[in-house]
Amino acid sequence: MKISVVVSVFNGEKYISEQLDSLRHQIRRPDEVLLFDDGSSDKTPQIVTDYITKYSLANWKYTRNPENKGWRRNFMEGMWAASGDLVFSCDQDDIWHQDKLKIMSEVMENSPQISLLTSNYELFFEDGSHKDGFKQNDGSVSQIPLKNNYLLVGRPGCTHCIRKELLDIARKYWRPEYPHDALLWRLSLFSDGLYNYNGNLIRWRKHQNSAFTKESRDLKSVAAKKKWIQTARAFDDTLREYVNSSEIADKTTKLRVLDRNDRWLAVRERFYLRKNPLVGVKLATYWDCFPRYRQYLGDWYLIYLKH
Repeated sequence: MKISVVVSVFNGEKYISEQLDSLRHQIRRPDEVLLFDDGSSDKTPQIVTDYITKYSLANWKYTRNPENKGWRRNFMEGMWAASGDLVFSCDQDDIWHQDKLKIMSEVMENSPQISLLTSNYELFFEDGSHKDGFKQNDGSVSQIPLKNNYLLVGRPGCTHCIRKELLDIARKYWRPEYPHDALLWRLSLFSDGLYNYNGNLIRWRKHQNSAFTKESRDLKSVAAKKKWIQTARAFDDTLREYVNSSEIADKTTKLRVLDRNDRWLAVRERFYLRKNPLVGVKLATYWDCFPRYRQYLGDWYLIYLKH
């Protein structure tokens, strides 16, 4: 199967060389590496172009966007431009294990029911510390089941191996506010094609300037939380359309999950708008819908304590 790696690039001069090294040293070489620069103002363009020239990487292509698209659109359009049967989304600041492409492509070749394969990861920090993201690291492959807290994306996009057919489906359902990994995770989850390789295949760098860290910080406000709720409600609508228009199993159960999330999000939105503690108490009956349980207490904190 042909393998494409798609890298979203933006002002990555500090770390990108390490990631490029980890791609170049893969045991199973990618058939193409596509790097899409979203308007870097630092030395990233020179670093990347010099790197491709230095190692004569004829199947690597660097493209600088004529306008800033934002990382959501940059990733989605980049993956749609890929020609591989399997597409790996790649951040600019991580480090991949040398056997990542080999292991994940072999699983996908032997498991046609998988539309999206993710993996575990090791977190590492600027102070030199590191830790495993998950306890189970035995090299097994397991299906990720649909639960009421389906909005939780359990593995970030930097761990994803995506079958091209899933990307083609995503063309119909993507909206500019949807992160690529969230959409692909949820489409795959609702069609029973989401699986995880239980082993660390990347070192996921955690630092203050990453897009993930910045957006996580921004979510800790009432305004950002209201916006998140609106996006989540849009996802409910999108997935309902997907379930109803697709040949997937057990539609009744899947629609029931979406209906419960609709009710949960409506109550949660009402809690933020009215700041009524009785609504907050009712929200506790939807405990199972929160991506993480602590977010229920976080709602109370944002509404009543944070200024």
